[in-house]
Amino acid sequence: MISVSALKTMGRVRIMARHAEQRPGDADWVARVQRLESELSGLRRAMRTRGLIDQAKGLLAERLGCDPETAFKHLSVMSQRQNISVVDLAADLVGATVPDTVPAQDPPTPPELALSQAAAVELRTAAGLDHDPARPLPQPRSRLLRRCTAAMDAATDLSALVEVLVEVGLEDPPGGVAAVFAAETDGTVRLIASHGWPARVAGEWRRSPSSLNTMVGTALRTGRPLLLDVRDPHDFVLIGPGAMRVVYPLTAGEHTVGALALLWGEPREFTDTDRAYLDRLAVAAGRALRRLWDDATADTGVAGIPVWLATALDVAGGHSHLLAPVHDEHGAITDFTITAANRGVRQTDGDTVGRRLLDVYPGLRVNGVFDDYVRVLAQDAPFARVGVAEDVFVNGKPRRVILNRRAARLGDGLLASWERIDDAVSNDERIGRLETLSRSGWAEWDLRAGDAVWSPGLYGLVGRDPAHGPTTLDKFAGFFAAADRGLFRELRAGLAKGRPDLADLRLNTPNGPTPVRVFAEADLVDGEVRLLRLVLHDVSEKYAAEDRSMRSETVAASRQIQLAAEQSLTANLTRLLYPGRDLELATSGARVTGRHYAATSPRTQLRGDFCDAERLDDGSLLFVIGDAFGTGLVAAAAVVRLRFPVVTLGAAGTAPAEILRIVNGMIMQAPDGPLASLLIGHYQPAGGILHWASAGHLQPLLVRDGAAHVVDDPAGPLLGLLEGQRFDTHTLHLRPGDTFVSFTDGVLHKRKRDPLADFGKRVAAAHRAGGTQELWQLTPPERDDEACLLILDVPPAP
Repeated sequence: MISVSALKTMGRVRIMARHAEQRPGDADWVARVQRLESELSGLRRAMRTRGLIDQAKGLLAERLGCDPETAFKHLSVMSQRQNISVVDLAADLVGATVPDTVPAQDPPTPPELALSQAAAVELRTAAGLDHDPARPLPQPRSRLLRRCTAAMDAATDLSALVEVLVEVGLEDPPGGVAAVFAAETDGTVRLIASHGWPARVAGEWRRSPSSLNTMVGTALRTGRPLLLDVRDPHDFVLIGPGAMRVVYPLTAGEHTVGALALLWGEPREFTDTDRAYLDRLAVAAGRALRRLWDDATADTGVAGIPVWLATALDVAGGHSHLLAPVHDEHGAITDFTITAANRGVRQTDGDTVGRRLLDVYPGLRVNGVFDDYVRVLAQDAPFARVGVAEDVFVNGKPRRVILNRRAARLGDGLLASWERIDDAVSNDERIGRLETLSRSGWAEWDLRAGDAVWSPGLYGLVGRDPAHGPTTLDKFAGFFAAADRGLFRELRAGLAKGRPDLADLRLNTPNGPTPVRVFAEADLVDGEVRLLRLVLHDVSEKYAAEDRSMRSETVAASRQIQLAAEQSLTANLTRLLYPGRDLELATSGARVTGRHYAATSPRTQLRGDFCDAERLDDGSLLFVIGDAFGTGLVAAAAVVRLRFPVVTLGAAGTAPAEILRIVNGMIMQAPDGPLASLLIGHYQPAGGILHWASAGHLQPLLVRDGAAHVVDDPAGPLLGLLEGQRFDTHTLHLRPGDTFVSFTDGVLHKRKRDPLADFGKRVAAAHRAGGTQELWQLTPPERDDEACLLILDVPPAP
């Protein structure tokens, strides 16, 4: 069976192995160490009942004549049949052979377990609350006693022992506490171990003078146990919180050397069964204390260092430790044991006494402090690190702090202290940074003493070398512009009335006059100014911001005027170019309809989308739709250049492709010719033939039999792009009921993946729903854009 001591050693070995592998860049190393500590605590808890189960296994193995493993299987089967835990069954089996009674005298210690000469005290508990020592315990109490006894036998130190007493023996009641005290030669009661009290309480009651009337002191003087429940009035000074309590003296021969105290946080009455159980629990605790007492009550925590020094640490501020080195088999220091800690440590880190330094503060190996501590012991030279930033864990969270650390050798051990100075050391730096950021500074003149104090920010503000020191108040006026020195004198004169004042002045600086706001106040004594204070704040950025704001407002006003003019111009151009919104022209066997959609936003300028149609002398129809590039006057001029020549040439019988060639030549010869797309169609109703040509315009749609198809005959380049460009005329035979739809891009949903295919679906659906009239419900989706829609409709046969 692996002992708890071995498990603890294994855990430390694992931690030290991780220390050895650790590099300073491993940010999660501390968290891993804390996780290993948690695992080790779980192993300790598991070992509490291991001894009891092993005893039951040995008992069954002897009776059944089998090996321990088979005995454990029998134990498990019996546990399942009787429906109780293995631990409780083991307690019943052991209790059946070893009765739970208080012996008149502890049996002699076997030679193989004899204590060393320094620890040969036959420590025992002075029980006696129960007047019937042979009183049997109920089975649940007997089981609980056996479990607790086995757990105490596995405890390796007093901290583990008192923890077992509370969590197992007392079943962890609200406010439950177990504490062990030692009696010193001067009558002082010293707390050497406790569980359940906060670290602050344990620190405050570390020593109790003999002058206090405490239950512990009374039990030590009388050698008899004391019990306090709700029925007992008392005048004791109670050590630590706890409403109800019992105290058992611990004796060695004829001397009372200490006491065991058990406490409950809530009021209660103790029955005869309670008293009998507590007597037996205290006796079992005394047997466990016997093997731990010598180490726990040694007169020195570190060789050559008196224990009273631990109390003296509380007088010092900050945080302090007394550390004892831990050596390996080669004599090298692998860790330190915390033998004492002052009040500052206990309030922030809890009760760390008795623990390993690197277990509690694993970061000390990363930041080099541990190596410095080892060096202090080796070289016997004091160590100090002042104002060093370190990464530590505060309340479980990583934080960067600034620390002062000091350490010195004391006997064979180490006295180490540290103090956080985050706030104190950085106040001056913060003020300096704030003055720099805010461009401010302050000064104070003691007129009676004739001296002055300036802040670093003021030196920078006035451009004076700090090595030259402050000037007198009269000379300080020379830092201001000549025109403002009179205002400064008026400011000083106003302070004689005892009220603060301010003024906006200008400083003479190497970069030119700098506007500053001066706040002033004075201390008056008998109506005389004795102390004068000034605060100067650079307000040049404020003035610059005001100037930028005024300029922005001027630009915004100009922009509004320009926008209003553009809106008026757009409205006038729209009325001139598009006197009517709708176009409708019919001839025998065909009809052309069109519509111009103007932008609804008043801020949108004219875009140059247009459409037109003309009935020729032979009864045919000529129509045109285009989109000029540009806005405002540029777009209006392009519409004029395109619209009227097209209609004139078409009326003269010119083919659509030839019209495009002629118009393109005109645009290319102009110095400021626009770019534009254009589609021209010439429909002859007699033969149902449509001749059309396109210069970079969107492909038209043919609606036939309820479906819309893209007429994908190739289009030529944009007008105004290539000189001498020729265009092709395409021919399309229209049937009765066909509809030829041409349009500009303003009617498309441009956010669709395929806007043209989407428009074709909408046209087909509208045409099926209501014919040509329903197409006019296809309003442009983008209302801040212009659009044109032109439809050639061939009526169906009668």
